[in-house]
Amino acid sequence: MNVEQSTWRLWQCAAQLSDRVQHREVVCAMKRLMMAAMLLLLMLGCLPAFGEEREGSLPDDLAARKLPVPNEIYVSVLPFWSRNESQSDIARACIMLNLMRHGFRMAPKGCSSLSSVIRKTDAAVKKDPEWDPLARPETDDVARVAKALEADWAIHGEFGDLHTESGEGSILPHKVGVIDLRFFLIDVKSGEVIYWSRFRENGSGGLWPVRASSIERKLVTRAINAVFDDIASALPEHYAGPEVTSEEVRLLLEAMGK
Repeated sequence: MNVEQSTWRLWQCAAQLSDRVQHREVVCAMKRLMMAAMLLLLMLGCLPAFGEEREGSLPDDLAARKLPVPNEIYVSVLPFWSRNESQSDIARACIMLNLMRHGFRMAPKGCSSLSSVIRKTDAAVKKDPEWDPLARPETDDVARVAKALEADWAIHGEFGDLHTESGEGSILPHKVGVIDLRFFLIDVKSGEVIYWSRFRENGSGGLWPVRASSIERKLVTRAINAVFDDIASALPEHYAGPEVTSEEVRLLLEAMGK
């Protein structure tokens, strides 16, 4: 075998070896892609579709009141009736962020921070002789306290349910969140409920390592955001910031020491 034949043979062997290496790399890449696709399918299979229900006022009814622009309205956010205080804290934090997003003013006037708003509002609630912390607040109770805070509107509500439970019917262990939230918007001067909404959802959750508090915070954030989408559509044209996220709610609660 001469030099040219030897060189040609070596080149063929090198080419075949290169083809085999490339083939193995392609096969490995395809296997990784298939494994990733299978994992994604498993994850999607363990996260049930949202079962969302809404009922309440129509935005058109609120719009018919010819509302002023948001920066002319002072709003008081009172405690929500709930199983525990932390649920009320989540709702109020999300509501205040949404109020800021749309440019509303906070009652009482003169507060330098949202923490100060909460403290003064809670102090007014405790000071009110007719407010019963063990009973669901009536519209008159809310309007009376909000009037003392010099608010134009008052917001309050209640949780019929908010919890996280183990999910079923999936390969991977997961958690499912459940929420039943009622929201009321009151005109303080007339004492009338001018908007209300009930938001129920069963099925939003995550894989087992996800904390229950995170799932519940996301549920509340989605519910309150949906409510403010209605309210915003009834308001005069105004600037609105980005949609409130559950992470922003978490950071606000942390800043307020909740």
